[in-house]
Amino acid sequence: MNASRTIDFRFAPPNRWTNLCFPDDPYKSLVSEEGALLYGFEQLLSHSWRFRRVIEFSLISADKPLHVTQRTEDARTPVVVTTLTYPTAVLTLRTFAHQDARGRRTDVVLWEIAVNEETDELLTGLHIDLTEQNVFFTGRSVAPARALYAAPLDRFERPEFWRATSEYHAEDPDEAAPGELVLIASPQRLVHFHPTGFRPVGSMATDPQIVAGGETLRGALLLPLNYQEEAGLDYAWAERALAETRRFWQEHPLLRHTFTVPDPAVQEMIVALARNILQAREIKDGLPVFQVGPTVYRGLWVVDGHFFLEAAHYLGYGDDAQRAIGVLLKHVHADGSIARMQFHAKETGIAIATMIRQMELAGDDDQLEELWPTIRNGVTYIEGLRAQARREVDAKGGRVALLPATFGDGGVGGKRSEYTTPAWILFGLKAAQDAAERMGYSDEAARLRGDYDALLADFRQHVAEHQRLLPDGTPYIPPVYDDSGLHHWIPDYPEPLQRYNQLQPESATWALCQAIWPGEVFAPDDPIVQNLLHLMDLVDDEEGIPATTGWLPYRAVWNYHASFAAHVWLYAGRPDKAVDYLYAFANHAAPTRVWREEQSLRSSHNGQLVGDMPHNWASAEFIRLVRHLLVFERGETLDLLPGLPENWIKPGAVVELEATPTRFGPVSLRLAIGEARAFTLRVTFDTAWPRPPAAVTLHLPAGSNAQLDGAPLELAAGGTASLPWAAAFALEGRLAAGGA
Repeated sequence: MNASRTIDFRFAPPNRWTNLCFPDDPYKSLVSEEGALLYGFEQLLSHSWRFRRVIEFSLISADKPLHVTQRTEDARTPVVVTTLTYPTAVLTLRTFAHQDARGRRTDVVLWEIAVNEETDELLTGLHIDLTEQNVFFTGRSVAPARALYAAPLDRFERPEFWRATSEYHAEDPDEAAPGELVLIASPQRLVHFHPTGFRPVGSMATDPQIVAGGETLRGALLLPLNYQEEAGLDYAWAERALAETRRFWQEHPLLRHTFTVPDPAVQEMIVALARNILQAREIKDGLPVFQVGPTVYRGLWVVDGHFFLEAAHYLGYGDDAQRAIGVLLKHVHADGSIARMQFHAKETGIAIATMIRQMELAGDDDQLEELWPTIRNGVTYIEGLRAQARREVDAKGGRVALLPATFGDGGVGGKRSEYTTPAWILFGLKAAQDAAERMGYSDEAARLRGDYDALLADFRQHVAEHQRLLPDGTPYIPPVYDDSGLHHWIPDYPEPLQRYNQLQPESATWALCQAIWPGEVFAPDDPIVQNLLHLMDLVDDEEGIPATTGWLPYRAVWNYHASFAAHVWLYAGRPDKAVDYLYAFANHAAPTRVWREEQSLRSSHNGQLVGDMPHNWASAEFIRLVRHLLVFERGETLDLLPGLPENWIKPGAVVELEATPTRFGPVSLRLAIGEARAFTLRVTFDTAWPRPPAAVTLHLPAGSNAQLDGAPLELAAGGTASLPWAAAFALEGRLAAGGA
């Protein structure tokens, strides 16, 4: 792979949704790639959904847009600017959310039409299509309307034809509103207009104006979300609202701790992704629910939550992450399982690992002790699954399975015997074993060690029996058992399989990646790890990240699988690959810095998609990967700068992390690069933290030289050096060429 370390969104999904809302806002308003407003997401079937209300905008013109671009005003501010370029004019939509002191939420569209100078004049305005089943959008009468209402069709009274066509009627504010207030226009009023398509819509337009070439027509649309008042809402109000929204986002502390990198594009991604995470979050029952997205995955999902809550800690929202454990505990069941989806057996292993990781980042052994009965019951549930598998298979006289047939997820659908669930349960058991030993629970540690060792031994035996060979002879672990079918979703698919729905060798490798790191179930030099990385290397060439790893097994990418695999590369001593994946991963986001979960490869000319958008597990993964390139936990070792990108080493560059949490306590570091690759590095640790690392390892490019507090620092051949566990120390020196 020859990856370019430039973020230009070259692989952005063609279908895009961007959030407008505020942190913890219950109104998750979305803007499409062409500037349409999307409301009321409804999941109909597993792969079938719709938005209940859609409001689309276009130029009053016989022409179609030549091209459309979209961005946010800046990384921090979710004012979405959509530009539609027509042959005769440019339509710009500036869409944002506003909340006043009374808690009134309004979505606002400031629009302008700039007519080309070479055009003599243009009769034009803003065209609006409003779509909602069984609803007619109208003003109070046939007159040009300042306000639109959603009138149910069974209540809508069509005006008498001759009245509508032979008389001009002024809008009568005393006439009863035909439905809920939807939209207010200023300064132009709205008139009924022909629809742009064949869907059932209420089509309106601003009162058409003749605009001379080189001139601009402007207006505002205001969409009240939680109120029905119209007084005081006009174009001037909209301009003030924009200024207030900008000021809110410029002042809001998205990063509560300093998190600085020298690549401005990466820095902007971090800022925007912190915003995305807060926008998707909601407060429910007094608890912060870190939601994956505003549509398909609204809520805290058990698997995703492990990574979300870790990223929240890295952003400085550790208190909120700790409180979010209360959301996770809502999914504890009487049988000991911890699951949002009862058919998702791996969730119990993930939940155990999550609780332990959260407590170690917080250094809160007291809360871990409080949670231990829940962890213990979860382990008992896992032991029950193992016993159930033995009973089920023995009764048939067959071979003992690792676990009962279950839903694999991540590209393995249906209920079947597969390898993702045991991988995550291994992760959870290892985390619990390590925690029990550290807490002094010797009896439980022995029990957990027995459970873990037995499952790991069985896992290795099954892999040895079932592994298959790639065309080049390299072994790989198949996603499912031999008798579990090869269709990516339906185990017993009755018809011949085509490549677009057939499991691939790389399908569902997500759980194995996570068992490798952060689970550390397998050592970096384990053949299981090396074979997986070989497989990833075979499928990452076209767009720089591994392809066909998820629900779309035909020429598609599961975008944030890039982070799962990048962490394995970093763990295995190939930080260069991890950095390449970071940039390629970023280039699969939209220019508004949001990701779709899965999408087709650009070259396929196919429109496959899976998941919601903004998909904030992706946001969390990008943040985690950047942090781990700089501060990385490997067992009881703390690695500093293990993946410092070579392109970040330039005069004036600064890398700074303030109190970034680790299992060894908060770590602060500041790396400054001067001329000729001279550097200074200052590091502080909390030496009073109850869990010090066994070792602290500094990673510099091979051939570098450094002094620790003025004394020469001995560097190994690979550029590593052992550092003391001290409250603070300073290094200086010169970096050789050849960073990650």
